[in-house]
Amino acid sequence: MARIKIYCMTIFMAVFFFWSRSAFSATNNEELIRRLDGLSAIIQQQQQEINKLKQEIQDQKKFNHEVQKKQSEEIQKAVKAENRELEKQFSDLIPKWTEGIKLSGDLRLRYEKLFNRDAFRKHGSRTSTPGRDRYRVRARLFVDGKISDELSAHFMICTNQDKNHEATTTNQSFSDDFNDKGIFLHRAYGTYKPKWLSGLEITAGKFKNTFLHTDIMWDPDVNPEGIYERYQYQGLENFKPFIHLGQMEVNEENYQTDDAALYISQLGFDWKFGPFTWTLAGSYYDWANLDNTEYLHNAEYKRGGGNTFVLRDPADPDGDFDYAYDYNLWEAITFLKFKLGPVPTKLIFDYIRNTDSDVPNKQDTALFAGFKLGKEKKRGDWSLFYKYARIEKDAVIGSMNDQDFYGANRKGHKVMFRYMLLDRLRFGTAFFYTDPIKDWDVNSCTFKKNDQYRGHEERLQTEFVFKF
Repeated sequence: MARIKIYCMTIFMAVFFFWSRSAFSATNNEELIRRLDGLSAIIQQQQQEINKLKQEIQDQKKFNHEVQKKQSEEIQKAVKAENRELEKQFSDLIPKWTEGIKLSGDLRLRYEKLFNRDAFRKHGSRTSTPGRDRYRVRARLFVDGKISDELSAHFMICTNQDKNHEATTTNQSFSDDFNDKGIFLHRAYGTYKPKWLSGLEITAGKFKNTFLHTDIMWDPDVNPEGIYERYQYQGLENFKPFIHLGQMEVNEENYQTDDAALYISQLGFDWKFGPFTWTLAGSYYDWANLDNTEYLHNAEYKRGGGNTFVLRDPADPDGDFDYAYDYNLWEAITFLKFKLGPVPTKLIFDYIRNTDSDVPNKQDTALFAGFKLGKEKKRGDWSLFYKYARIEKDAVIGSMNDQDFYGANRKGHKVMFRYMLLDRLRFGTAFFYTDPIKDWDVNSCTFKKNDQYRGHEERLQTEFVFKF
């Protein structure tokens, strides 16, 4: 830039000198033209020098940019190499098996209102029951560990009630004068999926319920204990039959030879045809030795779940209870999935019958009919669910199914809406409208422990679920 200024000054002085000479001496037109031509040549030469200097400056800038770019690339390479070395050093300090561990969990905050309630009293009267407003919390932590291509282990710890903690709930109510909330082992199981037989799965421990079911058979929070085997044939593209067997330990008796147990056999198929996926399964549930359960036979677990009980010793009115009937349950369950326009749709039907010959005909059947629209996975997704259920008094083990619906001898409706506010934040609301199928027998022995039985009830739940 300094050289350009010098050239400009030179041109200015030449012009000034030229015109000064012209002012003091008289020249003819030819001399004037000659001088102008000379001045023009000088200007052109100076312009060429200026252009040359500009080009040199641009070349210098380009060179400096390329040098800086090369230096930046070399620095980035050096940083990446150093990071790789640090990562290698760090990974060498951590056992390889930890690479297969996955941590996840969720937090649910729920408000629940129970209203328009009534109950049956001991002397046959029916009375209204005060409403309830509950704020509740559920916290869950999942640990999934891949041991090998065939073996995996799974754990889950979760909230539960400190008093009378139950398999059918993971809630803790905001209560007890700010006392801390209890955390329990909710699942702990191992799974084997052998390479030599694709589609086979063997799981043992306290595991997630993988049997096809609805909540008229199982509450969503129940995790059975024992072992199951599941095999689904993979040889056909669209039709995949399966068999699912389970051997569950309900209660181990120290002084009895016959432990309380549950045996499940399920056979079904998944069939894809056109835009539809149809799942159909038949199941048999054999509850064995229920008299040897820890809480169920005493009608202490969820107040007996609405089933029929008898005194173990009729001569002892204050003695233990037993289930009045066996529970040998046949189930037919089906799901039909398809898209209603762009909306994922699922139709659901479940039918259960207790085949124990002693159960009265009007007490042995349960059914579920419902649908689900939509699917909540990412922000903006939504779903709408509806069910109608009718669960007769001894159709299922009432202490094990949906306890928001109140076990057996219940009928009614549930509507639920969910919306994903963010990818990991879900809003939900649900409404229950339930009644007993028939009035409670006030002469039942279980009234000795329960001063009343639930009648009509309406329940509203509103919640936020945070996932991580």
